[in-house]
Amino acid sequence: MKKHASGPFGRQRAFTLVELLVVIAIIGILIALLLPAVQAAREAARRTQCVNNLKQLGLAMHNYHDVYNIFPKNAYGGSAFGWNGWECLSANVMLLPYIEQGPLYNQFREAPAGGWGRYHGLMKNNRLAAFICPTTGPHPNPNYNYWAGPGSHYAWCSGSSVHTAWNNAANQNGMFNVVRERRMSDVRDGLSNTIMASEFLSGDGNDARATYPTDVFYAGDGVFNAVADKFWPTQAELDAIGQAALNSPQGHLSNNGGLWGWYAHAQTLFNTAAPPNWRWPTAGGNCCPGGAHDWGWGVIPARSFHPGGVNAAFGDGSVRFISNTVDLLTYQRLGAVDDGQPVANF
Repeated sequence: MKKHASGPFGRQRAFTLVELLVVIAIIGILIALLLPAVQAAREAARRTQCVNNLKQLGLAMHNYHDVYNIFPKNAYGGSAFGWNGWECLSANVMLLPYIEQGPLYNQFREAPAGGWGRYHGLMKNNRLAAFICPTTGPHPNPNYNYWAGPGSHYAWCSGSSVHTAWNNAANQNGMFNVVRERRMSDVRDGLSNTIMASEFLSGDGNDARATYPTDVFYAGDGVFNAVADKFWPTQAELDAIGQAALNSPQGHLSNNGGLWGWYAHAQTLFNTAAPPNWRWPTAGGNCCPGGAHDWGWGVIPARSFHPGGVNAAFGDGSVRFISNTVDLLTYQRLGAVDDGQPVANF
């Protein structure tokens, strides 16, 4: 009887089950090693897009200044149109012609005849990629609340003060607030040494729970009143505010970071009172940074989901990455326009 050939010129031996399992295990290990690299590459691309968004907003702000010789304040409308004084639009609306949104800007110009509801609808129903960090993504539930919206992840700097929006607004020491229009010449510390804008997160969109680090926790006014110098809170004073916000919150807000056209802190304003990605919750006093009527106190820090820190646009138009571990006083001074103190390396 003829025997079947084997070896290199005959029938090949099949894989055994053990060999097949080994191959599968090796493939699995290779995939496990590859995934973090893929994820890192994707985050690098998202971070690059985020940097580009901030650069475009900074350029738009400079173009606005070139035309009007002044930066816009962060509140337009209100009682000037016969509405409630706090029904106001942010500086972002004024920048629309400079970020290729001229037709939308024209709709805002026509809106007063339609009342505040028409303005609100334009904000709520137009999701603009220019105001959304791709790492953070759109607001998780933009329609759950009247004051929520499609996403607002870039904010203008009101300085180091714990005063928010209408509270002592004219004396807030950053480049932007709700009552004062600054010029480049007002930034006496130097445009390259002063933060113009940075990032923050959207709330979780769930009104039934308070979620760290996305939501605003209300700590009560007592811990803010205890701050000796409201423009330069110390580490100990900030820790007291953060502990009160986390351990005994008097309420919370989950629709922050939603409306790009709304003037409030935690919607289009932030402060440098606390460092980026502060370890405590974003905190308000009794009420209401980020809400319908922003007044009182708040520690509204820059936040992002980028590993290690946040992107920040400076007054000269440059964008730099600021680490979570930046020195507190250095970071506070970066938010102020004219404190007159040198800024250390960061």
